[in-house]
Amino acid sequence: MDTFDRKSLSELRKMTLKEVEKYYLELRKYEYDNNIPLKHIELRKKIHFLLLQLVKIDRILSHETLTVIGDEREKSDAPKIYACTHIGGNDIQRTFEAIKDHAYLFIGDPRELYVDITGVILKLNGAIALDTKDSDDRHIAYERSVELLNRGGNLLIYPEGAWNITPNLPSMMLYKGAVRMSKETQADIIPVALEQYDNDFYANIGKNIKYDPSKDVDTVNFELRDAMASLKWKIWENHTGNREEFDDDYNDRFVDTIINRCEYGFTKEDVYHDMYKDENITLPEEAYIVTPKEEFEMRKKLSRGYY
Repeated sequence: MDTFDRKSLSELRKMTLKEVEKYYLELRKYEYDNNIPLKHIELRKKIHFLLLQLVKIDRILSHETLTVIGDEREKSDAPKIYACTHIGGNDIQRTFEAIKDHAYLFIGDPRELYVDITGVILKLNGAIALDTKDSDDRHIAYERSVELLNRGGNLLIYPEGAWNITPNLPSMMLYKGAVRMSKETQADIIPVALEQYDNDFYANIGKNIKYDPSKDVDTVNFELRDAMASLKWKIWENHTGNREEFDDDYNDRFVDTIINRCEYGFTKEDVYHDMYKDENITLPEEAYIVTPKEEFEMRKKLSRGYY
């Protein structure tokens, strides 16, 4: 394809969602095949402060709070991959506000974000979008992320690949892309945990996981998941509540709360499709019915790595 028929935002808003998704899928492939580089990385860093103010205003208007309970980041000249737990709702905005650094967002299946006002702000910030069902697009997103990191940019990624709707796991299994990117670009990985209780968000930022050529991808990925789980557990320690608060409907309410926060029509089936699955591991909820009180104890074990 030698040329591409680029469309304005007003034209895109007249198209169906499927047409918009196809348009951006083809645009990404066109730019990649024609070696068109990522644009305006440095400019986006310069306007980041202004966009961050919009994020804060959005939080205030949404009647939400954000508390950062810990930040153990070390200063580093290396590019950074912020790897965060995923809880749905406004967690992306709150993560950006918590880390403060400029970073492109690695996002799968943006849907209405392609054309709504939040998506416009995200585009100004910088994002690497992909269709998770398209293998070529997944490859392009990975290569674009490597390009970004090699050019001194940072990346925000949710390596669980889906919202964590398992109330007994502080961190689900992780896709290995973030670690592979780090190995390829020598970027630091910064683990981040985010949790939400009604309209109150809590963030916990961990220590840099520095590039180490002596460690393989699986080893670093395990270390990353362990760090993310430990950070989440520190949030849970103060907000889990008493065992008596868990009734028989707790699981369903927990999942429904996460799903209902989304304004873009994601379902439980979408979440289960996107999450990482290891054929050699059976999740506790797949093996037997877990009572609310059992979940309380399982959280402790799972957050310590006994998965």
